[in-house]
Amino acid sequence: MKPKTTLTKPALIGLVFSSVMFIAPEFVTRKQFLNADGQGFTDLVTVRYAIASLILALVIITYYLRDIEGRAIQAHMMRGYTLAFSVVCVTTLLLQVLGKISVVPPTVGTGLIAVLSFVS
Repeated sequence: MKPKTTLTKPALIGLVFSSVMFIAPEFVTRKQFLNADGQGFTDLVTVRYAIASLILALVIITYYLRDIEGRAIQAHMMRGYTLAFSVVCVTTLLLQVLGKISVVPPTVGTGLIAVLSFVS
């Protein structure tokens, strides 16, 4: 199998998982933790958003890895990293603003990596 095909399949599978976790986090959480309720359930749903953004970041990186050939490798990879870390940064920033979790260090860290990747 060609490398492009090999990397396309896990990217699509990851996209499905990430999409479901973004669209229906309560459903995913309820299926995994049947006895969770109250604040514990709410916290688990919040964690689902964070996990979904991480999965999406990996999907984006994997997708960009498919097309690497020759000298364009660095610019192409940096674009993937910029998008991936921007997704994680925006998600953690939204969760912080909404008061769901306190995540200032990860937000600053992922934002810094996204900016550095863009500048590279």
